[in-house]
Amino acid sequence: MRDLHELAGRGPFRATTEYVNRRIFSELAFGPEDRFVDVGCGNAFLLRMALKKGVESAIGLSATDDEVAPLRALGLNVLKGVSHSIPLPDGCATVVVCSCVLLLVPEHKMLNSLREIARISAPGARVWIGEIPSVEEPSDIPQHESIPQMLWWLLRNRGLRSVLGMCRRLLTGDQKGPVLVNTQAAVYFAAPEEYIRLAREAGLRVERHFPHQTLDRKQRPCVHETRHDYVFRKV
Repeated sequence: MRDLHELAGRGPFRATTEYVNRRIFSELAFGPEDRFVDVGCGNAFLLRMALKKGVESAIGLSATDDEVAPLRALGLNVLKGVSHSIPLPDGCATVVVCSCVLLLVPEHKMLNSLREIARISAPGARVWIGEIPSVEEPSDIPQHESIPQMLWWLLRNRGLRSVLGMCRRLLTGDQKGPVLVNTQAAVYFAAPEEYIRLAREAGLRVERHFPHQTLDRKQRPCVHETRHDYVFRKV
């Protein structure tokens, strides 16, 4: 079974996951009357906080069976789904969180994702959308011109285990060529005024937005250079 923290998508930075989720929990002021949906619930830290608070219901969404299974094994209500196709009824949530998820959504799917979040939100629901880059973020993983070049880069930067894993993916056809993809690298970005306009089109009214707060490598609170958090209300 996968380590639950791997599902949070923050590598070894466990403290960052806890810090970010505690801040979201505080900002949204969860109460016992809330019906909570976490779109892209990661390791379900926020789901568990909400349940401890005594919310009426708490549902998480994850994209794959491998992510869903270990969370269900803990007795959590987690469904398989993605942001642009949420398997929940209209108006079912009074609080929706989608943090560190939509930055991975291609631009052509962003409006559909926002519309789905608005669709499942009850009138007046609080909606947190976190970590939307305001500018394009460079990836630290290069593209390679040949498979040997890619394998050599992996050996130098990731070690023999990564090389063997890549060889297995090449042999099975899961990897089609000499290109590495960072699955956590942002593919979407928008200036705050543009993102607010897009959310308004989807049926969400901005209440406030601010630079994303996180922890630096010394575990000190800091402001992210490019990412913003948004708090919306369902119109």
